[in-house]
Amino acid sequence: MATLSELLKELNTLPLGNLYVKTIKGQRYLYHQYFLNGVRYSKLVKKEEAIELKRLINHRKEVEKLIKKKKSMNVTLSRNAEELTGYVMNKNMVVAKFEKGEPTYIDPILAPHIIRRTHSIEAFLKLRAMDMSRTNARILKKILNINVDEDYKTPLYAYALSVSDHYWFKPKHSKLTYQDVLVNDDSLFEAALKGETNVFYHKARLSPEITTTGSFEKGWRFIDGEWWLYKVGNSKQYFSELFSSKFAKLIGVNTIDYELDNGYIKCKNFSKNYNFEPIYSWVGDNDNYDVVFNAIYEFGDEIAKDYLKLIFFDSVVNNIDRHNENVGVLRDVKRGFILSLAPNFDNNLSLIATTDSLNNNPSKDNFMKLFVDFYKKDSRVRKLFSSIELKEITLEKVEEIVNSIPIDVINKNTIAIAILNRYNYLKDLVNNKHI
Repeated sequence: MATLSELLKELNTLPLGNLYVKTIKGQRYLYHQYFLNGVRYSKLVKKEEAIELKRLINHRKEVEKLIKKKKSMNVTLSRNAEELTGYVMNKNMVVAKFEKGEPTYIDPILAPHIIRRTHSIEAFLKLRAMDMSRTNARILKKILNINVDEDYKTPLYAYALSVSDHYWFKPKHSKLTYQDVLVNDDSLFEAALKGETNVFYHKARLSPEITTTGSFEKGWRFIDGEWWLYKVGNSKQYFSELFSSKFAKLIGVNTIDYELDNGYIKCKNFSKNYNFEPIYSWVGDNDNYDVVFNAIYEFGDEIAKDYLKLIFFDSVVNNIDRHNENVGVLRDVKRGFILSLAPNFDNNLSLIATTDSLNNNPSKDNFMKLFVDFYKKDSRVRKLFSSIELKEITLEKVEEIVNSIPIDVINKNTIAIAILNRYNYLKDLVNNKHI
């Protein structure tokens, strides 16, 4: 189904008005009549053009109906929603119930883990709330006329539905279904990404932007049935994101692809068929390696090994921004089972994003030392690493990645050399060559 912005673009290509028959001196003629800028036009239509023109005019009317329907998708908070009385849903399944913010039922398997751990609807909503430190988030709030006393209630204007999973909040007595709130409207994309203010609404309307988190300006675009996240950054951040994604694949770390598109960087939504849950749901803000590892270790050896490979990779590419909301797990939507670690994403503050050059002396790098100390003190980590086969890579392979990125940055060759040295240093460590 087309988005509102796509429908509006299509509407501009379709003919206005209607077809009318005029009888002149006993002869019947077909005319196309329409108004444009307050002026009425009437043009004679040839017989061979009439069928196609009629089809296009009828199609325009259907498009106008769809646009009207999408524009009517307004959201006003009911009293029950405002008081947090209702149901947390997983698609059309009730997985938790709340009465004025207090839990009366929590499904021990299917409910979001943040609710299972905290018994709090507020904690659930906070994980889905726009970061109001973003200028464009504040602009969106004004555009949508969102007025709440606490920022964590902002997601309720989208029924707390997020692109990252299938959970949402259904107010008590509401007759809404998952299909009713599942939108593909990206008409607020330009406002979210660029801060454009060419439209304001009297009431909020369903949009994935309302539950988009993170501190960088970003926006969701719906393309050929898929959601794509676009993010704003500078050339060093784009280079770092693109390199990190390609390098992760080179060394066998599951990761998502990033692309450049009209001056922005974008990636496809990786959780379309899953429920993504950040590790924050288990341990909160504490992102120390040992705390996160202890939680993930409970999910099984394979997921634990994937986490170890991820932080190994982070250490190599200097990804200092691995926090508990950009690492997590994918859960089966119907059964709630944890299936795997989520793929690596959000590396725009890695590599050279915050520095002009990487430390080419790994043994003196304080960030890498965090990983080294973690590895040395936990026997479980060393045992799991003993079963991980780390690939042999060459300078030529790293240089190939560096040179494939169409962004000019200084010292590309120096970057490649530093990455290879850092990789081999940690690879030797986990192969017990210099503990």
